[in-house]
Amino acid sequence: MATSTPQCPVTYYPIVTQQLFRSNAERVKDKPYAKYFSGDMRLREEVLPHLKQALAPEDTLTSRPEDLNKLLDPGYLREELGFGLTQTGHPYTAGLNRFPRCTTEMFTWWMWWHSVERERYSLWHPYCHVQTIPRNQDVLTKPGLGDFERIVGNTHDIVEYIGSQRMELVAHFVEPHELGFDADRFEAAGYSGYACSAIEGGVMIHLARETGDGFELRSRFIFDRGAEAAPDDEAGGAGLAMAYELFIHLQSEFTHLSTFLADLYGEFGQRP
Repeated sequence: MATSTPQCPVTYYPIVTQQLFRSNAERVKDKPYAKYFSGDMRLREEVLPHLKQALAPEDTLTSRPEDLNKLLDPGYLREELGFGLTQTGHPYTAGLNRFPRCTTEMFTWWMWWHSVERERYSLWHPYCHVQTIPRNQDVLTKPGLGDFERIVGNTHDIVEYIGSQRMELVAHFVEPHELGFDADRFEAAGYSGYACSAIEGGVMIHLARETGDGFELRSRFIFDRGAEAAPDDEAGGAGLAMAYELFIHLQSEFTHLSTFLADLYGEFGQRP
């Protein structure tokens, strides 16, 4: 897959997220990384067709190990981008993002560095991110730990907007095998970066592998580890709507991160 594709600006922001942007801008202005705060959110043009129609259920994955491990097969699945309901009727979001000039090491560093203070979190999606609070704060700055050691085993209390809805999410970061992945296949699949967590009712998966000019990130949100799926009525429609809004959020925040991660890491990534 090509790594350089045209982008288009995101121009729709609910009023509540416009207000949050102004609040975040005020909070971050005196931080040493303030220059990386920008409201210029974009989507790759190849994403746009996937906003118009939900994925067919047969093109989604469940969180069962036999499905998750399809992400370790060579190449790509038929549908790497989109939103929909699984064959069991649960919300599902799939993302693929590219990071030119970046390494998977930068991604792993970012996945703990952004949670040290809420202003850092706002860099990622300045219109929608309120805060993420790790329950173990000490591990973020403890000397001598590697990036994965600062992520895995920690639980984050996350507050953000998905569309116009304020969401409170608890993410418990784990090793991939704890979700059902075959860890022995990661090297052959090319994954040298990851951030995987159990979330309320499901799983959040980010798998990073190097490409010729950077790395690519394959992401999945699958909400089938909780309540039974709602019937295909108003409640079922709410699940599909949430998957749709999450898809836009996911693609926007990672497309945005890809524009400054290399420079941010160059300035702050090697500091003690």
